Amino acid sequence: MEKQPSVADDTAFPQSAFTTEKQAYASDSKPFNSTSQQDTFPSEKQPSSSVHDRALESVTDDGSQRTDVIDPDELPEGGLGAWLTVLAVFLLTFVSLGTGSVWGIFQSAYATDPSSRFQQDSTFKIGFVGGCSGLAFIIGSFSNILISKFGIHAPIILGVGTLVAALMLGSIAKTYWELLLSQGIMFGIGCSFAYVPAISLPAQRFQKKRAFATGIASAGACAGAVILAPVVQSSIDHFGIPWALRILGFLTLALGVTAICCIRQRGATKKIVQYRPFDPSLLKIPGYPLYLAFAFLQFFGHEIPLFFIPSYCTTIRISPVNASAVLSVASSVSCIGRIMAGMMADKWGTINVLILFKFLSGLTCLVIWTLAKSLGVMMAFAVFWGFFSGAYWALSVPASAKIVGLEKLGSAVALQFLTNVLPAIFAAPIGSQIIAATAANAGISIDDVEAYKFLIVWAGLASVVSSLILVPVRLGFSTKLLERV
Repeated sequence: MEKQPSVADDTAFPQSAFTTEKQAYASDSKPFNSTSQQDTFPSEKQPSSSVHDRALESVTDDGSQRTDVIDPDELPEGGLGAWLTVLAVFLLTFVSLGTGSVWGIFQSAYATDPSSRFQQDSTFKIGFVGGCSGLAFIIGSFSNILISKFGIHAPIILGVGTLVAALMLGSIAKTYWELLLSQGIMFGIGCSFAYVPAISLPAQRFQKKRAFATGIASAGACAGAVILAPVVQSSIDHFGIPWALRILGFLTLALGVTAICCIRQRGATKKIVQYRPFDPSLLKIPGYPLYLAFAFLQFFGHEIPLFFIPSYCTTIRISPVNASAVLSVASSVSCIGRIMAGMMADKWGTINVLILFKFLSGLTCLVIWTLAKSLGVMMAFAVFWGFFSGAYWALSVPASAKIVGLEKLGSAVALQFLTNVLPAIFAAPIGSQIIAATAANAGISIDDVEAYKFLIVWAGLASVVSSLILVPVRLGFSTKLLERV
């Protein structure tokens, strides 16, 4: 079999994330955005294997064909280095997105705990601090530039160091702006450098189990929430908010250093296509603008429950300890959901599973959360919503590759994360404003359960509508209902 063009090594964020067996390489030599053959979605007659599983022509910047090639048989499938890398990314998502997932506990504590220095600040202002974790996505493309110059470890070391510094400085913040700059903006930047460069690495180590490996790695975020929620709540109750932040800082340092030591770079392939942080030509690829709209809207449906479950539990007279337990249950079940989503996607298709899981996560908000007035019902909501809510994190990179092809994957993922910036920053403040406006119009307190009704509807509709936006993208590949897409 003739060898095909090589793909980038893992020093160029997720550009080399998806290659596959000989049959897929032989089936098609062009990405689905090729203008020489078609300017629409792939037809039903095309192979059902995903676009990221097909061979792509790699060209130099001057348009000439590259001659560097690699036999698909030489690409790795697991091994010790691969599983160490999965562990490393798991730990990095644990200390970055996992820590961000328990912001709701801090938000509630800043409003009510005696150790809080910010009880005089509005809920909107405090919510904006947590929303600044969205900077993790706006800085991501710049961290990828560092990879090409200094290697994968450099931005991750910078990210872990920034996360630790942000938590420590947040513990001594005395004014709102100090809190915003440390636990808000600085923490978000640290997440960016720690998470974005790492999230594609598991996929570069696996062929047949890419979604499964990515699902395990992304489960670090919900595992972090499971473990950290009771730790943070207990630390606040016994030692106050400042020491809770310091404890998180020490834990981040220990796990971050472990992750850095576990990362293994793969040198089996050569870099072919230069990674571009921003590539406007992606918007011309059929289906990709709709996918970006999906990525934007679904983020509101994911963030709002994470931010407001603790405070909602308080309004229905659930203790802070039990409220953190509800959040822990949602996050722990989400770990299972992400891994299951990866396994199902490898078998039944990435976009199919993504649509299904996102639709059902919104439905649980509209059906279960709206009726939740007791701890038992909130636990039921946590189980169902937690299972379906995390599929985006497990499947977003494979879905992007499915649509744009391997050559443009690096730029596509950077642009995709960029669409998550505004929802990540403003989901909590907008949610707080919805609660305040509902309470004001009804003449009730913001601590009344009725003040949350439109917030819950907004969270549910964001997920349901976003899943429907993705349906035309799926149909562009095949109109057959049971086709693997």
